[in-house]
Amino acid sequence: MELTKRYELAFDLKVVYTAWVSSSTVIAPATSMDIEPFVGGHYRLIMDTPEFSGKNEGEFSLVEPQQRVVYTWEWNGDGEVTEIDVRFEATAAGTKILIHHTGFMFDESVTNHDHGWDGYMVGFEHFLGANA
Repeated sequence: MELTKRYELAFDLKVVYTAWVSSSTVIAPATSMDIEPFVGGHYRLIMDTPEFSGKNEGEFSLVEPQQRVVYTWEWNGDGEVTEIDVRFEATAAGTKILIHHTGFMFDESVTNHDHGWDGYMVGFEHFLGANA
């Protein structure tokens, strides 16, 4: 199973891409990030709050700066390893992001990630605005 998401952001392509692959870009409910954006590098998202503790881990299989990144995604070692393919395109208004997320084993995972991407992108856009 899979899902595709499209977003338009009013920020320059270089700014958007740089933030996407930066360990400094921490979007709630994440509490820290550890990203090594090169092929074979890791992607780690950590949530450590009084209410919840968890982590997502993955590995980059493709990195084309300011164009595309592909990485795996596994939540808390649950065995459902999915792949995220993110493409970045400059537009007259800023940047278009196309996310193709594949490999889901459960309908509930697709639904959760569909909503999760929307929430993440609201936080990501806010982060970009606050750090412009």
